[in-house]
Amino acid sequence: MEKQLFSDVTKLDFADPQIDDLLKYSIRTQLESMLKTQLTASERQAVLQKSFIDAIRLVLIDTKVEHQQLMAAFETMYDCAVQSMAQAKLSQELLTKQYVSPTGLIMSPHNCKHTIKDIYRIKGYARGIDQAIRGMLKNKAQITVLYPACGPFAPLLLPLLSYYKEHGVFSSDQIKVSLIDAHPGAVLSLQQLVEDLALEDYVEHIEQVDATEFIPESSVDLLVLEAMQHGFTKEGQLSIAKHLVKYLSIDGWMVPKRISIRGMMVIGETEFNQQWKEVDYSHSEYVNEAALNDRIELGELLRIDKSSLLKMQEVELANGIKVVAGNLITIPKGVADMGERVLAIYANVETFAAEGVGQYDSGITHPRPDMTFYVDAKPKEVEHTHFVACGGDKVQFYYQLSGLPGFVPVKV
Repeated sequence: MEKQLFSDVTKLDFADPQIDDLLKYSIRTQLESMLKTQLTASERQAVLQKSFIDAIRLVLIDTKVEHQQLMAAFETMYDCAVQSMAQAKLSQELLTKQYVSPTGLIMSPHNCKHTIKDIYRIKGYARGIDQAIRGMLKNKAQITVLYPACGPFAPLLLPLLSYYKEHGVFSSDQIKVSLIDAHPGAVLSLQQLVEDLALEDYVEHIEQVDATEFIPESSVDLLVLEAMQHGFTKEGQLSIAKHLVKYLSIDGWMVPKRISIRGMMVIGETEFNQQWKEVDYSHSEYVNEAALNDRIELGELLRIDKSSLLKMQEVELANGIKVVAGNLITIPKGVADMGERVLAIYANVETFAAEGVGQYDSGITHPRPDMTFYVDAKPKEVEHTHFVACGGDKVQFYYQLSGLPGFVPVKV
């Protein structure tokens, strides 16, 4: 980290809560780095490499691994990755800069570094990617892998490559990877991490570029993409996938293979509070049967896979705003407590084969309540953001691609 922090603010500005939080983070990171400077560069890299290999080993084995054991391994991997990021010497601006591109939120390295601790997201993706790679290399001597919007740690792929290298599973002659990200801080961190992991032979291309504008030099065998937040909002997963799918080889695959975004009407207290009181953490295994039965499913709002992406048509509105049409939903009628329910949108993520990320397994699959969607009820003061419908109404869902992505319901 740089010695001079926040060069554009005065000492008095540190009283601002947001700046003070960033200062505490910077101080803590620098102190942690200082405490570990007793390790030589090669020793630090060896610890880092081992942490990546140990975490992915637990993910790939078929026997059940206790949650606490996974947490410990992933926390160690995170700590080591952050130390590598510190070696990249990002300025405070690069570390914390976050902005909205024409197609979605570009998260700062500071905020998206935590993805590497998202155990069940990485597990669902890594196991799926592993099966996809194994399947492809049965028929090909070499495959190309493209991982856009990969963030500072490329967590869905770099631990897997570390494992392959350590155990001699697949060589760098068999797998060639391109990593791209729009954020310059993420790219600097990536370059440092790839060097520290000694994966330069596998990763032949790291580039700072908006994924919706990137044009590969040749066709891609495997597209790995996770640029999502809960409720399928904010980030540009769909725009990126829609742009890059056309560069897949004829027999190329995507991970995730399929995303199904669905809607349901729920009692908020039951769905988001009561069913989690008796468990230590939220996970698809612990979804309460009573809460499950209390849901009113509306069905699939949008499906994203290779086939649907290739056929998907954009609709351009005024001011260049772009949307795509989702599905037409009929709101159930005759539900006595419908007026007390809220719309919750969630994603079912099938990464590859039987692997996936289940409901509540990760932040990306947590159902997201939409407090602007009213059925058989009216807000006290109707705002322009409110959508009001009745049981029996037909609602067409559109997905907004421009700005911060998300669903826009329209009564038919």
